[in-house]
Amino acid sequence: MTEDVPSPPARWESDVVLRDGGTVHLRPMRRDDGDGLLGLFSRLSDESLYLRFFSPVPSPTARDLEHLTDLDDDRRFALVAELGGELMAVARYDRSAADPDQAEVAFTVADEHQGRGLATVMLEHLAAIAREHGIHRFVAITMQSNAAMLEVFAQTGFEVHRSRAGGVVDVSFDIAPTASSVDAQHRREHASEARSVARLLAPASIAVVGASRRNGTIGNGILRNLLSGDFQGPVHPINPNARSIAGVQAYPSVGDVPGAIDLAVLCVPADQVAGVVDECIQKQVGGLVVISAGFAEVDAARGQSERQLVERARANGMRMIGPNCMGVVNTDPEVRMDATFAPFAPVAGRVAFASQSGGLGIALLARSAELGLGISTFVSLGNKADISSNDLLQFWDEDPETDVILLYLESFGNPRKFARLARRISHHKPILAVKSGRTSAGARGTASHTAALAAPDVAVDALFAQAGVIRVETLEELFDTAALVLHQPLPPGRKVAIVTNGGGPGILAADACIAAGLEVAELPVATQATLRSFVSPDAGVSNPIDLVASATAETYARTLEVLIAEPNVDVLLVIFVPPLVTRAEDVAAAITTAASRAGEKPVVACFLGRNGTIEMLASAESAATATSMTSPSGVGRTVPTFAFPESAAAAIGRAARYQEWRARP
Repeated sequence: MTEDVPSPPARWESDVVLRDGGTVHLRPMRRDDGDGLLGLFSRLSDESLYLRFFSPVPSPTARDLEHLTDLDDDRRFALVAELGGELMAVARYDRSAADPDQAEVAFTVADEHQGRGLATVMLEHLAAIAREHGIHRFVAITMQSNAAMLEVFAQTGFEVHRSRAGGVVDVSFDIAPTASSVDAQHRREHASEARSVARLLAPASIAVVGASRRNGTIGNGILRNLLSGDFQGPVHPINPNARSIAGVQAYPSVGDVPGAIDLAVLCVPADQVAGVVDECIQKQVGGLVVISAGFAEVDAARGQSERQLVERARANGMRMIGPNCMGVVNTDPEVRMDATFAPFAPVAGRVAFASQSGGLGIALLARSAELGLGISTFVSLGNKADISSNDLLQFWDEDPETDVILLYLESFGNPRKFARLARRISHHKPILAVKSGRTSAGARGTASHTAALAAPDVAVDALFAQAGVIRVETLEELFDTAALVLHQPLPPGRKVAIVTNGGGPGILAADACIAAGLEVAELPVATQATLRSFVSPDAGVSNPIDLVASATAETYARTLEVLIAEPNVDVLLVIFVPPLVTRAEDVAAAITTAASRAGEKPVVACFLGRNGTIEMLASAESAATATSMTSPSGVGRTVPTFAFPESAAAAIGRAARYQEWRARP
């Protein structure tokens, strides 16, 4: 490349995630890459050299290296992949002099990095750059025995044409994006990013850097939570001033730990983080969780330090959660990782939760336990310098331990990608989100809290609506709706039957249902007649069904049985005002038994003024539940229970709208 050739655009340089979840840095080749190329070729096996050059070749000469690095970004262009400052792969194209629309491509990947999907991702980037230069077609000459390279071309999703002669395969394909090529790119991206998150959430060994002997410190809290939570691997405290902490041998530095470290949790002051990351690079740690604060949330200068930290980690194969976060949780019995400083143990369950606020994350973990919404995995994102909600969605999409996804967001890193991922995932897993920073005052708060950039609220509403995300305004609404979509089927329609033993709460419930976009239609005459046959003469049976204060648990049970069979009812909202004549426990048992027989109709309860379940009905699996009921016999579904009918109606309305979105093509 001559001196007067302008520098390549910054967009041609990027960090990418590979098939195994590791990262590498891609950039255009430079003239000073000769030594790096020489090192790459010197590490290639004889077989790799033969497949690349079709014959055994000696090490490149100085003249060869000069030719390989003499690029002009138009006729000849090359990308290199770096890991830890060492070249690990080269992908290049040479434009045809006879046909400027066409270019020949070739790849060289170090033996130790073959099979990681590197050539595939480099080909995607190379094709995008070639299109910018007016190239529309790639050709390649590959040995017939080079099955791996032929598979790379096949995986692009482009329509690849092949012709064979004399043990050589001529390959050609147009590089204009197609539905198939875009889908292939998204599938590769999904698998790679999901794997990179899995490496952070299911490590085999953990080092806590900054572990302390002093109770009440973050480093001590995280270490003790890992130990008391029975993490299924070794935990290594890192402290240069302690021989052991909490009965576990401590080490002066990460490099002093024997054996591999999959995850390092950093609890040191901000000005020490960079040095610890360098130690982790030397140790070849798999990934980082940076608890430390004092980065982009403080000012622009520290934001630059944060960006450099991420670049350093990614360039050496690591991904990072944080900084300025409270840690991560994975309740999978094969992992049992509580790498947070929360003052309580997380309850295992089927809900995945990501929070951009650490302090709020602790409170929400506590609240989820009270509500019986056990956690599968929890990630405190902090400043989202690297791992974002988009990465987590990729992982949770196919996570067998997760049924419902909860998000507390202050910003979007890539809204277009979020919409694409959420739209796909929402068709089989509900995503519920609280998006803060709706007002100018809130936006100022997010900027100083996690360095988040606020998006216009109307744009957020549109994005969520298109992607099928259930947006809620408050944390209470988040948990109300989560309890419903987790424990009950989605409403097949908007028709609600309200059963109550108090007229006033029934009227409030009806008004709230209408306000939530639901229907409270009068029941058919035949159904009313059936109800009349066993309810009190004073009861109202049109809808709401007011069983009056004297209603027994048996009356509730028979009423619910009739309504479950009624085709004009999609959802049952059951309200109970505790009188002296009827035990709440008996009514709760009747409701849970009815729910077990309700088929696709959700059943929701409101025990007025009681923000909690009846303890005698809690099964062993839900002993920690505070606002849900389970059948005393262990049969049937958990019934979400609300203290007030307005909350129940609002949750039903959100669930109904979400079901309608899912039902659309």
